[in-house]
Amino acid sequence: MKKAKEEVVVVKEEYHLLKQYLKKLNKMSIRNKLSFLNLNKELRKAVLVDKDSFPPDIVRLNSTVIVKDRDTNHVKTYTIVLPDKVDFKQSKVSILSPIGIALIGFKKGLQFTWRYFCSKHNLTILEVYNSPSLN
Repeated sequence: MKKAKEEVVVVKEEYHLLKQYLKKLNKMSIRNKLSFLNLNKELRKAVLVDKDSFPPDIVRLNSTVIVKDRDTNHVKTYTIVLPDKVDFKQSKVSILSPIGIALIGFKKGLQFTWRYFCSKHNLTILEVYNSPSLN
């Protein structure tokens, strides 16, 4: 999904929360297994940072992210949430979704290639808005 050389920065508390979700997913369906494997892969290369020192321009849980596809110039907004908070009408996508996994830990301005099934998307993170807490 992400380029292997890219660093993934995650808030320590969110890392532990996501690891709890992964424990639950490990016992679920094949579709969830793919999410499990992909998120687990990203978390294995995570650099953990205290919440108070976390940079404001990096995607985390509850971040609202504006992304541009450089090939089509299509701009899309996503808010990355826990699975029980998904609301597609409000563009709230799960951290366990392919785009949620692709964006977590990346910073504003980053250009990367995201492979999703048979398609390739050349994306740029235009903006990252972080809420002060997970509430």
